[in-house]
Amino acid sequence: SDVYKRQPYDSCRLLAVNLYSYVESPFTAEATFNYEKFNKHVGMAQRVMDDIVDLELEKVNRIIDKIEADPETEEVKRVELNLWQKIKTKAIQGRRTGVGITAEGDMLAALGYKYGTPEATEFSTDIHKKLALAAYRSSVEMARDRGAFPIYDSIREEKNPMINRIKDADPALYADMVKYGRRNIALLTIAPTGTTSLMTQTSSGIEPVFMVSYKRRRKVNPNDAQARVDFVDEVGDSWEEYNVFHHKFNTWLDVNGFDVNEVATMSNDELNAIIAKSPYHGATANDVDWVEKVNLQGSVQKWIDHSISVTVNVLSLIHI
Repeated sequence: SDVYKRQPYDSCRLLAVNLYSYVESPFTAEATFNYEKFNKHVGMAQRVMDDIVDLELEKVNRIIDKIEADPETEEVKRVELNLWQKIKTKAIQGRRTGVGITAEGDMLAALGYKYGTPEATEFSTDIHKKLALAAYRSSVEMARDRGAFPIYDSIREEKNPMINRIKDADPALYADMVKYGRRNIALLTIAPTGTTSLMTQTSSGIEPVFMVSYKRRRKVNPNDAQARVDFVDEVGDSWEEYNVFHHKFNTWLDVNGFDVNEVATMSNDELNAIIAKSPYHGATANDVDWVEKVNLQGSVQKWIDHSISVTVNVLSLIHI
């Protein structure tokens, strides 16, 4: 098998760059993407990921030392010891990392693009191209200063499509990579970033916004004079319904002069009329055409050397 491919015993190391944070003046006609800051931060992210490999190796060495010091016989310890030694070997050989992104959907909306359109896909692809070049440049610079991953061999990569795309896009970077090698065998992954997106309050990974607005219910005391009862369930409990908005939709509302609290109390028809004016209209998970979603993933994948985690919603109509 090809040792350059992801193999058993290799680790999953992930880091996500928040794309929305590089949009200046979001949701306005003057919105721009700060490429200079983005390139700088991607390079720093790659260095952080490489440091994480060393931190992992420290922990793995401590585990191995602990197993070796255990009082059990070598036969009893053999399976576990072999496992951790294989993990250590893979980490040393390749120093594999997984720099990725989150907030793709919010980035596009903030710049006035509609997710799932050719224009948005073209812009996203360019962003991921720049991310790949910045990350690879950082890895090559680290190889120059710290040494390449031990099994690097430029001859083995001469026909690699990803490497050749980098060569065409930045010949100087490729020349340095052949000269110095690079620090990491592979660098880029787009993970689901579910928890991360909750922390950043953005759309997750490469996905569109799941829903712009949805309703939730909270139980209320119907005898409370200030309580509003919108729904009574089958056991007689009273509930108040309220709208929950995607966080960056609130930002769009504020930028465009709407009162968020006032919008939250509107009827469905009134709310839908406002959503229709936003860049999120027709661009949520259930709205995006699945073919365009696949086109986006295929286009971006050309600049990702691992894989992309993505959900494609397909409606199947069965006629009986």
